Amino acid sequence: MQKEEKQSNGPQEKSKSIIRWKMSKEDPQRKSRTSSQIPIPRRCSFNQTKKEPKGQKLPDRDEKLINYQTIAERRFSTERAREIIKHIVDERLESVEYSCSCSDISKELSDCIRMAIKKLLYDRYKLVCYVAIGQLKDSVVNCSSRAIWSPTSDTFTEYIYKNRSLFAVCILFAVYKE
Repeated sequence: MQKEEKQSNGPQEKSKSIIRWKMSKEDPQRKSRTSSQIPIPRRCSFNQTKKEPKGQKLPDRDEKLINYQTIAERRFSTERAREIIKHIVDERLESVEYSCSCSDISKELSDCIRMAIKKLLYDRYKLVCYVAIGQLKDSVVNCSSRAIWSPTSDTFTEYIYKNRSLFAVCILFAVYKE
């Protein structure tokens, strides 16, 4: 079998090349060979050595690159997190009346709570903070959430705040990353 390349000379097909396989008449399997059996040329593989970046050392083969821990070294403290959430929310919402600007306040509270809990240095925990602020009238609000998690390492804490014109529901989920 021989490989023949043709370059198209047309103005629209300058960069295209056509590859055709010609079978010699001496090929004994010429008649039985189909287009799916035509051999595809393979690239040569050669051994490349990784160069070490300046100032960095590549890990040894025996050294583990990824460290999996299925159980947390230190369990997330929901009581401590609840105290922090209570302090932040009470301080921020004690003199606030319900208005349309409460959506910005809920975003601000959510970020503030998440950053304060991050300072407790719980390694490998992903924190999700949910804050909802609503007007306190003759209305009923139901909040629910669903998740798949490990009951041994994942947890949540919540705090509900009320004043004369609004309510706030704060939920913090702490999900352990393996």
